Amino acid sequence: MSVTQDILPFDRIPGPEGNVLSGLLPQFNSDPLGLLTESFRRYGDLVAYRFGPKLGPLKKTIIAAYHPDLVHQLLMETERTFGRDSDGFRATHDLVGDGLMTTEGSYWRRRRHVLQPLFTPKRVAHYTDLMAAEAERILEEQDRRVDQRLDLHHAMMRYSLRVVGRALFGTELDDVEGELHELIPKANRGIMARTTQIPKLPLTVPTPTNRMFLRTREGLYDLITRIIERSSAAETTGNADTIVSRLRAARDPETGEPLTEQEIRNEALLLFIAGHETTAMGLTFGLHQIGRHPEVQREIAAEIDAHHAEGGTAAEYAQNRETLGRAALSEGLRLFPSVHMTERVARVDLELGGYHIPAGTSVFVVPWVTHRHPEFWPDPERFDPTRFVGGKRDRPKYSYLPFGGGPRVCIGEHFALLASGVLLEALLRRHRIVSHDERISMKVLNSIRPDKEVWTTFEKR
Repeated sequence: MSVTQDILPFDRIPGPEGNVLSGLLPQFNSDPLGLLTESFRRYGDLVAYRFGPKLGPLKKTIIAAYHPDLVHQLLMETERTFGRDSDGFRATHDLVGDGLMTTEGSYWRRRRHVLQPLFTPKRVAHYTDLMAAEAERILEEQDRRVDQRLDLHHAMMRYSLRVVGRALFGTELDDVEGELHELIPKANRGIMARTTQIPKLPLTVPTPTNRMFLRTREGLYDLITRIIERSSAAETTGNADTIVSRLRAARDPETGEPLTEQEIRNEALLLFIAGHETTAMGLTFGLHQIGRHPEVQREIAAEIDAHHAEGGTAAEYAQNRETLGRAALSEGLRLFPSVHMTERVARVDLELGGYHIPAGTSVFVVPWVTHRHPEFWPDPERFDPTRFVGGKRDRPKYSYLPFGGGPRVCIGEHFALLASGVLLEALLRRHRIVSHDERISMKVLNSIRPDKEVWTTFEKR
């Protein structure tokens, strides 16, 4: 691709300077959301960020695309002009191995063919009863507590662990909760550390970061192997219809061969971590917002009451995408997308937003910022579920992307939304949510999560 007068050169893309030696790396490491949001406000829809020295081979410039039209181009052309071979992608692959979320090309297409049928809306609906049972279990446990305050984040992590564990493995996982909740933050920190490391050091170099990374990987592999062994035992006792059992029965669409035990382990680990985290984070932030807005909460509760008065079931309410309850959960994901940022890499020279982008350039897609674009989200920091009701949803498709988009859209979207809807319906049918903190204090790694307790009360209605 040649640069014409109509296409501006790469070095003309506006952006903050940073310091001479490390560029913007210190600001990015200390407050990535603040840096990305403020630079969007100052420089617009396409922003350049320099990481590393101003001159020399370690200099790296990454572009962020914030406008939905630019995001559309990036995500829809993934696997063609944009790839995923970014620093973060490679770090995740180093941790969990080959799988749907860590590969490209023909391997990814074959794996998508195997996994996609397991997560269609019709297939996911089969898990409604187990989701409802685990929602009731969480609420019953809370009702028995003397101290009515609870850490909402911990409760939602426990709910999602039970739901995802039963759906994937058909077995109870409460006894590994502590182990898992220690390993996942370490995994997130390890991925972030390797993503931002300049220069990149092979894992064979025994730095403290590399040693922690390898210990975490070993712990995750050991944990998922033990869980899968339980799943195999569950299959022999008649509880055979799990996602893992279906992976065992699946066949490669090209070779007709079954998945190896290592391939099943890798896919199960990725699905377990991603499904557990995204469901729990979406519920934590969404329910906290509902608890902060009593008028919205009363409307959702009245909607649930009316649904049941008309003979509707809890499952029907949770599966209905047109309810105010679903809208409130969607608005929570707008404000607090679990995956706040992802990355693509230009495979060829191309044009983006009127600028020349050389092959090999990394480009950030940042739902956290795009979800706050004032052109599409007036008063963007305000919690307003009516944005997702009826005709008010007339916005560009990629102005809202909590589950990504294009060919790499998250296959667990329907599962996460159904699990969230089931919990919300069960909770507001009998309780009121009282959020005691105005804001949730967050830590930002490769996902966003609370960095301390989210104190909440479920009061009986």
